[in-house]
Amino acid sequence: MRLFNIALAVIALIGGLEVAWAEKRVALVIGNSSYQRVARLPNPNNDAADMAALLSKVGFEVSRKMDLDHTAFRKALQEFGREAEGADFAIIFFAGHGVEVENRNFLVPTDVSLSADSDVEFEAIPLDLVMNALSRVSGVRVVLLDACRDNPFIAAMRRSNATRSIGRGLAAIEPAAGTLVGYAAKEGTTAFDGAGRNSPYTAGLLAHLGEPGVDIQFVFRKVRDTVLAATGGKQEPFTYGSLPGREIFIAPPRGATAVSPANNSRDASLTEIELWTSIRGSKSSGALKDYLQRYPDGLFVALARFQIQQLESADPQSDASQEDAPNELAKRIQRELGRAGCSPGNPDGIWGGRTREALRRFARYSGAEIDMAKPTEIALKKLEESTARVCPVVARPNSIEKPRNANNPNTRPRPTTEQKRTAAAPSASRPARVCRAETHDECRVRARAAGARRGSGFCRDRLTICE
Repeated sequence: MRLFNIALAVIALIGGLEVAWAEKRVALVIGNSSYQRVARLPNPNNDAADMAALLSKVGFEVSRKMDLDHTAFRKALQEFGREAEGADFAIIFFAGHGVEVENRNFLVPTDVSLSADSDVEFEAIPLDLVMNALSRVSGVRVVLLDACRDNPFIAAMRRSNATRSIGRGLAAIEPAAGTLVGYAAKEGTTAFDGAGRNSPYTAGLLAHLGEPGVDIQFVFRKVRDTVLAATGGKQEPFTYGSLPGREIFIAPPRGATAVSPANNSRDASLTEIELWTSIRGSKSSGALKDYLQRYPDGLFVALARFQIQQLESADPQSDASQEDAPNELAKRIQRELGRAGCSPGNPDGIWGGRTREALRRFARYSGAEIDMAKPTEIALKKLEESTARVCPVVARPNSIEKPRNANNPNTRPRPTTEQKRTAAAPSASRPARVCRAETHDECRVRARAAGARRGSGFCRDRLTICE
């Protein structure tokens, strides 16, 4: 009976919409994964490829671009602006890094350095330029930004103006009438990149944008609920803008004639929609795997795979150790530790001995009480509250191993000119540092973190700690 009622509702819509799909529908899809000066993002290329395939299925002429530098990014927007002139429906999707400075939003090309806040306007792509590419569209304009990821450029960005603000995530906007802008995470917050093929936000879009005959506003409400559920309430997508007072469909109602050459011939059937509705909140990966077997090309495949991975990674019997798995929260803590001068190494998201030792040093010198066993929001908050360097500069020995005849002046290595200069008395422009020998207890902590055995002589050569 329920399927029958759904079918009647769809049939009722089709009556007045048979000619409505003889329209020009265009889309520009961009995925930036391979950044030249920061770590590669694993998912944006996948997100863009899957989004381009979905939009093509539902009737859009899609232009897909990958790993755009500044010049290529601007050229892609210029060319799309010409193609979109007079279009009835136009979409721009971007996955990659974004940054907000002084309440202005920018999308980040792959070749930027962003060493100072003043570089952003010259090296990044302002969101205003993206909106301008849609200015000649006659109908509906939609911009989807999976660009609220935690940005690695900010930590190293030099401030040219002490009053200039650099925010987390993207700032809220007020687009022109007839335009809808979707953020992966609401203003001032960051989004997860995701551990699977797609980010949580793109996975939610892939699950719902292709649902036939669903109004676009309701689609984005469903995307919001899906992402909140997938991230445990930690990431909330948000949409800005307003659309005309009529029903607007990304995927035409079943039975409507789509004149676009990219007509979707494989929309989800009512049976598939009914099945997915019944299992999408399931705690059993078996039900989700059964869906994948029945609908290998279904519209909810990406989200099903993401939920299966989430369930299996949460299973204590899973093969992957929680300690060895990259973690988004761990990455953020590692970046903050580096900013505080506590040297956790490369921010790879792996909660290993070096990261725990760096956090232990931060706790010792800041006086904070922090759990070292796992990454926590409390640890991140304590680090973010620290505005200056916390861990002292450590002067390590000149070499790891001493020569066997270290006491023999004939075999002792001679200091270099640079070492002599460093050892000289401090100049007026460089204040003297206070140095002390590492205590035995501090060396024991370092030995345990390094995995040294008792009696190995690890602490025979102590470090000199300068502050």
